[in-house]
Amino acid sequence: METKTPKKRGRKPVVIDYERVEYLASLNMGIMDICRSLGIGWDTFNKHRYKKNSELKERLDKGKAKGLQLATTKLMEKIQEGEFNAIQFYLKSADRETWAEKQTVEHNLNLAGILDSARARIIEHAPAHALPKRARTPRASESEGEGVNE
Repeated sequence: METKTPKKRGRKPVVIDYERVEYLASLNMGIMDICRSLGIGWDTFNKHRYKKNSELKERLDKGKAKGLQLATTKLMEKIQEGEFNAIQFYLKSADRETWAEKQTVEHNLNLAGILDSARARIIEHAPAHALPKRARTPRASESEGEGVNE
């Protein structure tokens, strides 16, 4: 007769594919997209990411660094080929103070003129109790004598 081992209680341990995390991070995917791809929730991902000596955090950082390195390498290749757009992009990113296109907006407000204009539009009114009572005009149905009780 075979003896059955009792089923283990509790949740199954979460197995995270660290290679895939690193690859997806290298593609500059966001955390939520990585979670969806792995089939795990945000809370589970964060719990594993913020553990002490977390391999998940290391792989995430390593993947982001790899993606940045690849993009930078390709950008430098284009710069060496003399591609103007790549050179322009690099300069605007690396030295914003000198190369970035700056937009300036000037506002000239004449506050005194605005206030005078607003004052001219204010309609003077008296309190409601001081207004004369208007004569009541009968409705069309009342003038015909329908349902008028006097």
